[in-house]
Amino acid sequence: MLISTTAWQALTEAGVALIPRDADRVELTYGNTRATLTVIASPTPLSPRDIAALVSRHAEPCLIIVPAATPGVREAVEAAGWSWLAEGGQRITGVLRIGRERIALQPPAEAVKRSAKPGQVPWGTFTLIRRMIQRPYASQQELAALAGVSQPRVSQALRALAEEEIAHRTSNGWTVRDIDAAIRWWLGSYPGPGGISTYWYGLPPVVEQARAVVELVAAADRPGVAVSGDVAADLIAPWRAPARAMLYARTGVDLAGAGFVPAGEEEATLEFTVPKDPGLWQPSVEEVTVGLPLADPLQILWDVRRSPGPDSEEAAERVWDALRRRHRERGYAA
Repeated sequence: MLISTTAWQALTEAGVALIPRDADRVELTYGNTRATLTVIASPTPLSPRDIAALVSRHAEPCLIIVPAATPGVREAVEAAGWSWLAEGGQRITGVLRIGRERIALQPPAEAVKRSAKPGQVPWGTFTLIRRMIQRPYASQQELAALAGVSQPRVSQALRALAEEEIAHRTSNGWTVRDIDAAIRWWLGSYPGPGGISTYWYGLPPVVEQARAVVELVAAADRPGVAVSGDVAADLIAPWRAPARAMLYARTGVDLAGAGFVPAGEEEATLEFTVPKDPGLWQPSVEEVTVGLPLADPLQILWDVRRSPGPDSEEAAERVWDALRRRHRERGYAA
């Protein structure tokens, strides 16, 4: 995620409300003042020259997130009227510019480790595996349409997957060699959905919390929401009472007005993410028949595996079994 749990908590403690507007922009509110900032996260420290180059490329206000910020970098960012957060070791520091307000963040008592993977994420390849699992046999043209990428990109990805013996071509079209091997490869390679996550606490059962957020997004006329994690797993392969609601949306909404309060990741009952990954959305509306719009099945499996609770692995196994069974049923039907 671009903004870590620790940074989210630091903002909350400073009285700053954060609403993701898309995978790269956030709206910050402090009292009656608000500002929309583009988030620029770097896994390595930046120099004043780097800041000058960023300022020349971005006309809009930005929020710079770095592991550490030198005095020169801090001065360059603030001279541009931008905001910055530095997260490293056991500290979070930063200055936020929200309208005419200048909010200095104090380091919290504890911090969590933050990892960043530089480089471009091959979302197309991850989406390709998602679609091949849902549709066992397809041509390159069909896969390109399903994955939302170009046919040359699909061809390149299929060659790489064939070399790893994940996929192969048959007389009926391209398919995965083994459903379990494909799922293991995807789970072991997937870096997460990216984007911006916020964490909330609510009193109703988490299924009701998920439904309330879906209705809130619909009422705000912002299409694009998907339920994942425990709640989705309970709908497709019941095993345990959901412990946390996980939702993805194409744009953010303010959950504070719907009875939720900001929370840390450990105590949160709802996780709300505006993701970078374009493949976690269902390619059709068939999953809406269960009563809620669900994320892609592989996303549900990945989220259940990281869900809190001692029996998350057992719940994940149920989802895995359902995914395997559906793939084979569709494969035999083809």
